[in-house]
Amino acid sequence: MRDIALTLLLSMTIVLLIGGSVSGECIEIRDVTMHLDKDRATFELNYTLDTFTRLYVLALGCRHLEPDLISFLGGYKDVKLIKADENGAALQVNGAGKNIDDFYLFYSCPFGSKDKPLKKGIEKLSVVYPEGKIETFYNVFSTQNVFCGE
Repeated sequence: MRDIALTLLLSMTIVLLIGGSVSGECIEIRDVTMHLDKDRATFELNYTLDTFTRLYVLALGCRHLEPDLISFLGGYKDVKLIKADENGAALQVNGAGKNIDDFYLFYSCPFGSKDKPLKKGIEKLSVVYPEGKIETFYNVFSTQNVFCGE
């Protein structure tokens, strides 16, 4: 039994290494929640992994997903992965908003990167403002222009 599990794990590793890092086809992001806090934005991603990637993540963890999760927010400069598992991830972007007289403007920013733009829109983007108000957008390819106070 142990040999079968080891062989399966080795096979999955080879498949992932041959295919490079996890591409957009392996992660399907269903919805995004963007929490605003001063000039920071925290993004919660809910996604589905393909079968091989899911097994790999369950066996070895999410570390190999990090580059693709960060590249999903490729339009931002200071992106950090806070946590990730087989169903979702949280990423923090420092400097996402521009301070204008104690208010913050978050410019629209496309999801994906120049090398890997989104092929399919995100079903739902929810923006959670500091005071708790939630605004929802559907079938989006980018964040929306939003303005909020401290």
